[in-house]
Amino acid sequence: MRKRGGSALSDVSGHAGRRALVVGIAVVVVTAVAMSFGTERGVGALASAAPTVPSAAVPSRTTAEPEECVGSRFATFGAVYDAIFDSLLPTMPADIQQRAPSIKARAHRDMQGLRISKLAVSNHPYDLGADDEDPIMTYRDPISQWIVTQLLNVRNGEATEAIPAENLTVAQAVETVWLYLYVTVMVPLTIARRTIPSIATIAGPISVGTLITLPILLGVFAATQVYQAVSARLVEACIVSVTHSEKENAGKSVKDLRFTRAVPGLLRDIAGQVDLADPENCPSIGTLPLSRIVERTSNYLQSITTDSATDRRIAAMGDGVAQWMRNTRVHQNLIPADPADYNTAEYAISQIGVLIPYVGGAPLDVVIGLSHNRNQGADFAATAPIADLSVTKTLTAAYYAYALTAHMVELAWSEAGVDPAAALLNDLLPDAGITADMIPKSTGLVGAPNLYGLVVYHNVLRSMCLAEDKRPAGAGATTKRGSVSAARW
Repeated sequence: MRKRGGSALSDVSGHAGRRALVVGIAVVVVTAVAMSFGTERGVGALASAAPTVPSAAVPSRTTAEPEECVGSRFATFGAVYDAIFDSLLPTMPADIQQRAPSIKARAHRDMQGLRISKLAVSNHPYDLGADDEDPIMTYRDPISQWIVTQLLNVRNGEATEAIPAENLTVAQAVETVWLYLYVTVMVPLTIARRTIPSIATIAGPISVGTLITLPILLGVFAATQVYQAVSARLVEACIVSVTHSEKENAGKSVKDLRFTRAVPGLLRDIAGQVDLADPENCPSIGTLPLSRIVERTSNYLQSITTDSATDRRIAAMGDGVAQWMRNTRVHQNLIPADPADYNTAEYAISQIGVLIPYVGGAPLDVVIGLSHNRNQGADFAATAPIADLSVTKTLTAAYYAYALTAHMVELAWSEAGVDPAAALLNDLLPDAGITADMIPKSTGLVGAPNLYGLVVYHNVLRSMCLAEDKRPAGAGATTKRGSVSAARW
């Protein structure tokens, strides 16, 4: 983290334009996340503490305590509020200026009394202990990042803890607001785009449906790029000056408050078996061979049974599957590269290519993925036992198989068959003459489990490792490989 000395007020005069923008963004995202939680009541995601927090519990700034200018990971709602309030104070009426200390104290008491469940907050990977080389920095989406955050919370026994709005950081607000926007806006828009019919042809492959879907495609892409830029820049920006105690409390929960909802036993069991992946000290689950997964599954099933005969049957079946996997070879390099591994040019072609009739989408992605493998020096003639295939290779193959199947079904329905939705409406309204070009396409929903199910699951597996594989301190484990000063996308 880049450090800068001086107070927030003195910095404002020297960097007015830049810091006004950064702090403005910070206020917007923090306020948005607070307001989004504000509709919930009781012991859900957010609850107001019943008793008023005493004045002694409200953090107060000591002018003698040194300060440093920090980015979004340590810029709390309380600190941002103070910076904005102090900068605006000279322009306020005289009576407001006289009551400024009491106004600020009351605001901090209110922010301390507003508690947000950790289960409702998504953290930046840096706050999870990741650095620039860890897989979660590359393989993540808002949903998978939230899942990883919550698994680590459960693993660390922090699932029932609550964070006061006073301690909520700008980074947590940015990631959480984007998560909710992604789930409630971006995903539905993407599904809707894939369901929009052609309606009517304008010229060649261009139809009315194309003109409708293009703004949605560009809008989702632009919003994603803006989020990525904001998230990365706020981490290393100089947002507000904080004291050492304020920095220590940034993003921290309240130890004396617990929410009553219990974590299901199955979730606790899963969380206890995983940890954040580190390529040197804890390889991700995505890199493990299938033979390891089969062996581990067989051992687990045997551990939960009480009948020795059942144990022997499970062991025999596991050995049979393992033997078949060792004897069956596949051309692993013919599995196209995962879209998450595309470079910038490949990603741009893939995104634009969805507008190309017939070959756009999954077929084009296969070509891009194979070209990526070839450029990486992969030998298409080489084979390997299925037992040696990684989890990532297997899930990538499943992703392309599903995507190609959905694409072919869409072509069949549009060229030689009838979309099930259109067929149903024609049965209900036989005289309406409804065609597939008039109503939303069913294939938009068919592809959703692949994009927002398998991909999310895959990202979680690539971001986490088995806790049993983590190398403990003193056993050759390496330290982190550098400062975590800026996000890498």
